[in-house]
Amino acid sequence: RVRPVATYPQYGGAECDVTKQEETCNALGCDRPCTLNDWGPWRQCTRACEGGIKWRSRSVKVPATGAGKCARTFSKARYEKQACNQGQCPTDVMCIAKMDLVVALDSSGSMGEDGWKGVTGGLLGLIERVELSKETGLQMGVVKFAWEVEVVEQLTDDKDALISAVEGMKFDAYTTNIGGAFRSMKNMLQFGRRDAPSVCMLWTDGRPSYPSNDFDAKSGAAELRTACRVMVVTMRPAIPRDQVLPWVSNPKDQNILSVQSPEEMEHSVRQVNTFVCARVQKYLDWTNAHSKEESD
Repeated sequence: RVRPVATYPQYGGAECDVTKQEETCNALGCDRPCTLNDWGPWRQCTRACEGGIKWRSRSVKVPATGAGKCARTFSKARYEKQACNQGQCPTDVMCIAKMDLVVALDSSGSMGEDGWKGVTGGLLGLIERVELSKETGLQMGVVKFAWEVEVVEQLTDDKDALISAVEGMKFDAYTTNIGGAFRSMKNMLQFGRRDAPSVCMLWTDGRPSYPSNDFDAKSGAAELRTACRVMVVTMRPAIPRDQVLPWVSNPKDQNILSVQSPEEMEHSVRQVNTFVCARVQKYLDWTNAHSKEESD
């Protein structure tokens, strides 16, 4: 910085003070690596039993500059995971987790009438095995998709309303608008709770088709992952795993469940429940506890 001289010395007067000062700045190299924050807390185990994963990560505190490098999000420097809840699941379970769960059902033609019956039966069975409570338990919303996407029921803890809505669904038997389903699920979360984790689970038996496609499905899933944990149940062995991997949240292997056919969904309620639910209780213990509460 500089300052001008207002009056120069005369007749032997003293010289002026310093008129220019310099300081070193931006001394760091132009190619600087990023700085990471400390490790965050361990996340909740992904499953209640039979092999879940908990993980923690480090975010970027100061971004890299120039040609400086920064460890990738899922590198060892920034991501750690551990196995958790390795014990066997009970044969009959009740989900007692607090979460907002949105389920999207494939109603495309490849499902077939028997497949659609199996899917609706599976969802009705799941509703019977979750503790619905806006205060302490689960809220569930349902959407179905084919050519068009239809919100069957917004997030609610009203069991009778859910059952009535699911029983009233019609089989569309048309194309597979997976991208549209992902976007509708995100819109439904505006009715969710701030103090409950959001989980979005899509059941499908095939690839996206018009008006959706692979790019559209990936794009819709990317948008959805900013709002919830995205999980997918595939209902045909022929569905390529590589097709589904870009849709789901990390850790990838914890968010994909394979069932042999749509018809099998009616007999896979326990499998789906322990897949999606982070806290379960033996169904008999749950019923006994609630019977005691009612009698008291």
